[in-house]
Amino acid sequence: MKQDKFLLINTTGDGFWYDMHHTLSNLLLSEITQRIPVIYWGSKSMYSTDESSNAFEQYFFPVSKYGMDELIENISGNGDIEIANRYTDMDGIICRMDETCPYFGMNSVEIYRIMLKKYIRLRPEVKKEINDFYDINMSGKDIIAVHIRGSDKILEVSHLHELNKLYPAKISAYLKVSPDAHIFLMTDCKDILSEYKNIYGDRLINTDCKRVFKNGGGVHFQEYVNNKLKGIEIIRDTWLAAKCDYFIGNGFSNVSRAVCELKDWQTQNVTLLF
Repeated sequence: MKQDKFLLINTTGDGFWYDMHHTLSNLLLSEITQRIPVIYWGSKSMYSTDESSNAFEQYFFPVSKYGMDELIENISGNGDIEIANRYTDMDGIICRMDETCPYFGMNSVEIYRIMLKKYIRLRPEVKKEINDFYDINMSGKDIIAVHIRGSDKILEVSHLHELNKLYPAKISAYLKVSPDAHIFLMTDCKDILSEYKNIYGDRLINTDCKRVFKNGGGVHFQEYVNNKLKGIEIIRDTWLAAKCDYFIGNGFSNVSRAVCELKDWQTQNVTLLF
């Protein structure tokens, strides 16, 4: 036990897919440095339910057979443990790779996709919630998944409102290919949901989740009775979008990036707006 080397992957305390991309980057790093990964999203996580909970394991199975108890035991024995609690950028790892690395020559989307398939396993109850919604509302339909950000994203993307005006034309282009397609809308914004219901009527599919008004604070900063639900909502929408036939998303969003990474899409079926 004392001979093992570990990488403790902590939460960044930020939004869900920001934290996930940090986690996936460090899973790659654990492979390269031959360390055993242990993921612990503690009380700093926006999705933590109490001081002692590991928010990651509310949604996913552990990525190794070791947990915090083994790490504490290892620390007491002067074990070799590195801690990752500041955001780790995938491109920063890629640029240091050489030809001896099995991931050499791949881009970040390709590597994230591999890490997701290799390490990220949904808990049965989370998977059931995704599958139940899909079976009831989406099965047997051609579907265009659309992810539109509102609220506080304007602080990061100054031309957000102009970018959001581009979506209807992109949706129309896919509807020419698949005229009977439905639209699965992912949005954090009540105004956008109302607008799209008026445009697309019965074609529109959306989950029931917390949303804010166009210029409100981010949904992940809102209060939930149970913070676990905050994560369930974004996981459910992201995995559902990856089950769709086409995808239009915000190129500045970690959520849209994640939809692209969860499935090996045909290039012509994905549009990211910048």
